[in-house]
Amino acid sequence: MVRSLSSRRFLAASAFTTVLLLGAGAAEAGGCRGSACYNLVNTPPVYGTIDETYQVQPSQVQRRVIPAEYETVTDNVMIAPARQIPHHRAAVYETVTEKVLISPATRRWEVTRDAWGNTVGCWVDVPAQYGYQSRRVEVSPATVEYETVPAVYTQRQRKVMVRATQVVREEIPAVYATRQRQVLVSPGSQYWSRAHY
Repeated sequence: MVRSLSSRRFLAASAFTTVLLLGAGAAEAGGCRGSACYNLVNTPPVYGTIDETYQVQPSQVQRRVIPAEYETVTDNVMIAPARQIPHHRAAVYETVTEKVLISPATRRWEVTRDAWGNTVGCWVDVPAQYGYQSRRVEVSPATVEYETVPAVYTQRQRKVMVRATQVVREEIPAVYATRQRQVLVSPGSQYWSRAHY
């Protein structure tokens, strides 16, 4: 146990008194008288306690890795473009029947014999000759109509990085503590002191 400075001084004074008493007894036993007698005095060393600050842990630099952060993003993605589908419609035909002239009206000279056997000549009118002729006619021409099919989309999710990986530098200061240490205040000594009887 470390004693305080005052306690050390008290012990030193007590020891000094004891030495003086023992020296006096020794001087009387040896027959020393008067001013010719000296006593050997032993002064013990005196110790004290001081507070001392010391480093428990030096300063440190730590590096901490913060991982990257990601988020999920939803995108509309076209999986099929818009397109046009042609629809062909054929031409429409009908059969038309028309009356056509085969031969125009004419006159011809015709010679015949009458009932008495006489030769008779006269003009005979030959009417026009008509017939019917059928033909196909185009009622409506061929056409192409286009049907527009819109594009097809779907949703897809993907991960995107919103913050890159970071390295954070953290400095931890040094740690200090205080402890008590015993130090020598004054060393012990010996000297002769004149005895007083």
